[in-house]
Amino acid sequence: MTAEPPRGQGALPAIAPDRRADAAAAAVLRALAATIEASIPGAISGADPEHLHQLRVALRRTRTVARQLAGVFEPSSLPGFRADLRWLQRATGPARDLDVYVGQLDSLLELVPAGDRAALQGLAPALERRRLRARAALTEALTSSRTSQLLADWEAMLESLVAAPTLERPDALLAIGDLAARRVRRCYERVIRPGRRLGPSSPAADYHELRKRAKELRYMLELFGPVLPASVVDALVGPLRALQDVLGRHQDREVQIALLRSLADELARTPGGGTACLVMGILCARLEADAARARERFAKRLSVLASRSQRRLVASLLGG
Repeated sequence: MTAEPPRGQGALPAIAPDRRADAAAAAVLRALAATIEASIPGAISGADPEHLHQLRVALRRTRTVARQLAGVFEPSSLPGFRADLRWLQRATGPARDLDVYVGQLDSLLELVPAGDRAALQGLAPALERRRLRARAALTEALTSSRTSQLLADWEAMLESLVAAPTLERPDALLAIGDLAARRVRRCYERVIRPGRRLGPSSPAADYHELRKRAKELRYMLELFGPVLPASVVDALVGPLRALQDVLGRHQDREVQIALLRSLADELARTPGGGTACLVMGILCARLEADAARARERFAKRLSVLASRSQRRLVASLLGG
């Protein structure tokens, strides 16, 4: 089993392990930039939520490469690009979240007794109103001059990257296979070490931070897997996906609970609002229990990824 791009992502360029790291990074980032630009019209129309999803995945992967391969870029150029990419990621988040919530509403309602579901009939229109506001904000961000300037400046920087002086770019001339191996090993350790400190009572924010780190590792394996030892990639991908599944489940439940609580006042003002709030309390309790089950499963999933054999493989084949 090898790492593959998410469904809908454009094809990644073929890269040889001995290619210059800056040239390899630029090639990968240009492919991601093409996905971002191609996804914007569909993200604005909203006809298929997959366009917005693919836009956000490409943005996250772009930010991962800029962070993990920072040494191939001129240091003066990165802070501004990072700030703008982070802004665009955040600007697209609420609309995507609400697309998912609306799509999952029926399955959420199945968590409460059948006889109580009618009390939450006001939940769907409340979510839809929020989604419309979020999509209006999304459209404003995606059609803004800030976005168009970001994409133009980013493309220009990538086109000129290889020709730029290397004095302040210490990793530019390294072989991408060596640099990617070093960074994947670092990403792996940044998941395992803090992950071992997490327990059932750890703050939700700590689980969320680990989820972001696991995503970075996954993206590095997806983007640069072809220049890494196949045995390492194949060994890591399965356990990493299993870990991400449980971390994603936990995060989804935490966010769903927060959203439901934020809607309580609005539903309380509707006919039957008191009953609706009581049933929402039941739903939140069920979601909290499911989040707790995800925490209980976390340690077992991490132990597979952090096993002695996995650590030896990563250390020996990625420069340990």
